[in-house]
Amino acid sequence: MAKRPPSSNGAEPSDTVTKRSKIDDTANSSPLSFNVPSSMECATPWRSAEISQLLPPLPKVKDKKLEELAFTHPGFVPGSSPDKQYEKLEWVGDAYLELFATLLIHNTFPKMPSGRCSQMRERLIRNTTLAAYFREYGLESKARLPRDIMDQKKPARGSSSDKDMLKIQGDMFESYVAALILSDPANGIATTMGWLKALWGRAIIDDVRKAEVAEADAVTTENAERQRNPKEELSCKIVVKGITLRYEKAETKKKTDRHLGQELFTVNVYLDGWGEKGKLLGWGSGLNVKEAGQKAAMRALENRKLIKVYEGKKKAFMEAKGGAV
Repeated sequence: MAKRPPSSNGAEPSDTVTKRSKIDDTANSSPLSFNVPSSMECATPWRSAEISQLLPPLPKVKDKKLEELAFTHPGFVPGSSPDKQYEKLEWVGDAYLELFATLLIHNTFPKMPSGRCSQMRERLIRNTTLAAYFREYGLESKARLPRDIMDQKKPARGSSSDKDMLKIQGDMFESYVAALILSDPANGIATTMGWLKALWGRAIIDDVRKAEVAEADAVTTENAERQRNPKEELSCKIVVKGITLRYEKAETKKKTDRHLGQELFTVNVYLDGWGEKGKLLGWGSGLNVKEAGQKAAMRALENRKLIKVYEGKKKAFMEAKGGAV
């Protein structure tokens, strides 16, 4: 393919600029932010206050033939082609269910490790869960099953037949999900996502509440840390019982502030503990002893490499005692 010549004014072709812009946008976005289609923007986070324990209304499949197909077992008409029974719909619905659950969990629990996210997703989309929803909505009456399955007696719990029936009901639920989406190209995804979010919310509400409490605690802790003065912050990082910080007046090289002409005070902060005795951590000067002490603590905090050493010792000490840092 021949190279496209530059434009007459020396600027790059517009499509090249557009491509470069898209690359820049991708580079600047968070690596954990999903760029999903607009139809998926309904995957908003769960909020405990918005979750109801009532069974949400079952959306209607707009195409009746597609709905019938979703409930047609492969053995209902022996030897039927894939487009005459539910297996192909089940395959599509399974993919949508996994995607919907993934987006909802990711958006609700952004700090949760991927392993725990996978465990939570499995709770929502496993056969036992979907089969239970199938029965809650009374969809057994719509199932078109082979005679041998229809005639079998109610199996004992845990039997292979029971597991087979759970698999069939779970598969048919997945097929119904696909039928909802495929029968409504304009709104099927949003409708189905909203329904499943409400349905799954009943099972996941305790996890949502725990995440909200943890988030609120984190905000409270962060606000408290912001409100601490340097002395409090330094003490919080490295002091436990038996470890002390000493703030002592020291000789001031500059006797007065050159701008205000007022007397200056200097304070040193020393550490006694963690294998140290009289370890100078920092110093500061101010118009009074209190201000000088705060500046000394601030200077100590700025020595992050040193403070990190004592933070590590405090952490190890607290863990050995079984306490929280």
